[in-house]
Amino acid sequence: MSSLRKFYSRCLRRATLTQFVLLSIVVAIALLISTTPAFNTKNTVSAQEASPDIELAQKIGKEIIAACPVVSDAKNLAAFNSCADKLAKLTILRETMNVPFLWGAQNKVGNYNLKDNQKTEFDPLVWRRTYLSTFMFKGEPKVEQVNNLIVIHLFTQFRNQLDIGDFPYPFWHSSKKWDSYQQTTELLFFLEQKKLIGSLRSAVVDPKRPKVNHAWDGKWVWNDAKGKKQPYVTLYTHLFSPSNPYVTKVDAAYRALEVKLRENACVVCHSPDNAAKQNPILILNYPNQALTLRHETVRQIKEKLMPPPDGIANDQERQQLIELAQRFAQAGDQALAYEGEKITSEKN
Repeated sequence: MSSLRKFYSRCLRRATLTQFVLLSIVVAIALLISTTPAFNTKNTVSAQEASPDIELAQKIGKEIIAACPVVSDAKNLAAFNSCADKLAKLTILRETMNVPFLWGAQNKVGNYNLKDNQKTEFDPLVWRRTYLSTFMFKGEPKVEQVNNLIVIHLFTQFRNQLDIGDFPYPFWHSSKKWDSYQQTTELLFFLEQKKLIGSLRSAVVDPKRPKVNHAWDGKWVWNDAKGKKQPYVTLYTHLFSPSNPYVTKVDAAYRALEVKLRENACVVCHSPDNAAKQNPILILNYPNQALTLRHETVRQIKEKLMPPPDGIANDQERQQLIELAQRFAQAGDQALAYEGEKITSEKN
């Protein structure tokens, strides 16, 4: 400040009127820059950094990374189970994930529009415990704002060396999908109005990552050598806590409903291979994933939309299926509510 004033005084004695005016403007700007905090780069806080939504996005990313850090052994079952347990109980995800939650693969680098990508609908607890847990994370989250959407980038590594029963279903039924899981370098999470509406496997891939090959035998479910149902992670005993008193009830309700759904070919359309070309896909052939569709199933059977094209013609049989679907929906609500989960759809 003192040096600027001395310089200004010397110039007053020497300058012409025109020079004086120009010099006054320059000095005024210099004084403004030196005294205004907004122009001090050390004190500058961008609009994004100050945004509560950006802060929430960063917090979500950091907590996911902390729950499931990268371990050297990709087949470490203890680390996998620890990750699944922590994600199931992670409050910030429970409170921010939309019902239903969308999951899929990004079709093109830079395309963040969920509508343009193939997706599956999930109950939030099912997705984060069964799907998200198959990934490990490292580094720091990268957060960016794209129009009204906040995108969280989490750098990831897939647990491709787990036993086949540890995966939500045989991803390798499609080599393209299996490669997408194994080679993606990051997961993208989408936050809109403080709600996590979905996630995609990034189209940014690393083809040099080690790959595990599995042969597809055409079976969505199977029994292992010990007679245990597989994939075991799809069962309610894996999804819900051991103290949940509704596990037996919801399992019995699903088994009864599933028999009738198969008799009416409903499961043909609602399987991971997506024969009906749905987008988003709605899955019924696994107990845990059927929870996503539990209320929608009741509605569609009532309105003769399931199975297409005209529903079940026999009124007595249709009514029986409605009652089974309602029983399953109620039991599912009770089991999820016990875990502290949302049971009401937030679809617009």
